[in-house]
Amino acid sequence: MRHDSRRETHHALFIEDRLSLSIALVNWNNRDYMRQCLESIEAANLPLSYDIVVSDNGSTDGSLEMLAERYPYVKLVQNGRNIGIAGGNNQCIRNSSGRYIYILNNDTVINRDSVVAMVDFLDQHPEAGAVGGNLLNPDGSLQSSFCNFPTLWEEFQLVTHLGRWRNPYFPSYNGRWPTVREIDWMSSASMIVRRVAIEGIGLIDEDYFIYSDETDWEYRLWQAGWRTYYLPDVTTIHYGGASFKPGGKRYTLVYRGRMLFARKHYGLLYQILQRALFAAAAMARMLVWLFALAVPRWHDLARSQLASNLDTLRLCIHLK
Repeated sequence: MRHDSRRETHHALFIEDRLSLSIALVNWNNRDYMRQCLESIEAANLPLSYDIVVSDNGSTDGSLEMLAERYPYVKLVQNGRNIGIAGGNNQCIRNSSGRYIYILNNDTVINRDSVVAMVDFLDQHPEAGAVGGNLLNPDGSLQSSFCNFPTLWEEFQLVTHLGRWRNPYFPSYNGRWPTVREIDWMSSASMIVRRVAIEGIGLIDEDYFIYSDETDWEYRLWQAGWRTYYLPDVTTIHYGGASFKPGGKRYTLVYRGRMLFARKHYGLLYQILQRALFAAAAMARMLVWLFALAVPRWHDLARSQLASNLDTLRLCIHLK
């Protein structure tokens, strides 16, 4: 009975109060993670008015039935097909009303203190367009969470894996930063954005589908004079990659996002050098996986990786 009464209280807040926060969740066949995330939101018992908007990208795993049965107060937008994380988040924003928009991956677990700290910071710092903190693995270890805007040196470290050798959190900073600081961009796995800032710069660019969409969005925030901040005491557990099966397609999408960002914001020379790096790396990996194809236990993975790197190579040549 206690659990149900909390839901009724939340629902009353949605109707009676001017909303402080809208929580945006995009789902694609992630029923169990979605349920865990929503349970963490309920358990946080947030001391502010909020609503939750879920944009579902054509799930067929029982997600919709679970939401209808257990979370009827959640506003659900059914897209009928996979329109990507960028398009899904835009649907949430369009169907929300909070002063602040909490862009949150559904494979996360939140906590009360961190959400309150982010909202309080935005209340106290009118120049802040977005704010976030640390992403943690389920075992409590640190993930990458905030980064500089891309450079060619960073692209080189990405394709050669030199970055991960030098810094296990690459492309993020090395370890947990001890103080509040202004940053270039923050992972949108857990990030609160000011609605007024969104109204000024526009929604997320849906050409990205997934990856680098938040880099582009926060670059536009920066261009418009808004600032993004990292708060060291903010934490969110993030499982990461929950919608992806093992294989290489994820990395192709990462490269695609970075190429789109360069095409949109950087000059022609940067784009040429970036694509040359990505193409050379793809060809080198294809050569390695061609040899692995002859080993029976590596056969299926090698085929997947060859296809993925071939896709990357095509993108380097044809992406416009």
